[in-house]
Amino acid sequence: DFPALLLFPTSCFSLQLNLIHSEISNLAGFEVEAIINPTNADIDLKDDLGNTLEKKGGKEFVEAVLELRKKNGPLEVAGAAVSAGHGLPAKFVIHCNSPVWGADKCEELLEKTVKNCLALADDKKLKSIAFPSIGSGRNGFPKQTAAQLILKAISSYFVSTMSSSIKTVYFVLFDSESIGIYVQEMAKLDAN
Repeated sequence: DFPALLLFPTSCFSLQLNLIHSEISNLAGFEVEAIINPTNADIDLKDDLGNTLEKKGGKEFVEAVLELRKKNGPLEVAGAAVSAGHGLPAKFVIHCNSPVWGADKCEELLEKTVKNCLALADDKKLKSIAFPSIGSGRNGFPKQTAAQLILKAISSYFVSTMSSSIKTVYFVLFDSESIGIYVQEMAKLDAN
C-alpha cells in the first residue's frame, strides 16, 4: 500500500492521488467510476490494455466501443471519448488518443490528453478515475517524463477549474519501476 497524496487540502475542494500496484483492468475492491484506455485514432482494442478490457467486458463492451467509433469518428491526437464499461470494474471507459514520443509538441499534447480525460470525467460528474501511465507504453515516452507530464496536467487542470466532481485519481501501475517513479514525482508535487 502506498501513501495517498492530498492536493489542495485548504481550497473548497481537495483531490486525493493514490497509487495502485495492479493491472488497470483488475480493480476489484476499488471505487473507480472510470478507467482510462490509451488507444489510437480508431479506438481499437488491439494493444495489451484494450485486449484485456475486451476480454473482461465481453460482447457488450465491444459493441459500446463500436457504437462510440461510429458516433465519434476518428479520435484526434489528445482527443478523448467515453463509452460504458460493460462487464468492467468501472461504469465508464474513457478512451484517449495519446501522442507518440518525439512527435511535434508531444509533451504539450500528452498534458492536453490528460486534461481532456479529466474534463470528460467532470462532464459525467464522476468522483473517481483510474489512469495508467499514459504514453509510456507503446507510444514510447520515457516513464519519468510521462509521470511528470501527467502529474503536471492533473495539477494544472484542478488549479484552473477550481471546482470538480473528481475527488480521487488512481494511478494504476503494474511495474515496480513506474511505481518508484510515481512515488518520487508525487513527493515533489507534495513539496510544492
